[in-house]
Amino acid sequence: MKPCPPIVRPPVYVYHDCYVCREVPVVQPVIHVRRNVIVNVPRYYTQPSQQQITIDPGCPGCHPPHHP
Repeated sequence: MKPCPPIVRPPVYVYHDCYVCREVPVVQPVIHVRRNVIVNVPRYYTQPSQQQITIDPGCPGCHPPHHP
């Protein structure tokens, strides 16, 4: 048996990348805004009034009627 001749193929490239950082300046203005926000808050106003009531404790020794 005769040996086979070698197969010659194009080279294969294997890359070993190393990354180097390079800063790129970015300018972005920041505007601070002071805002007054109106919030509705209820404020109650009272009007004083008076009533006169009579409290009757009932007769001594009497029981109030039963209500079903």
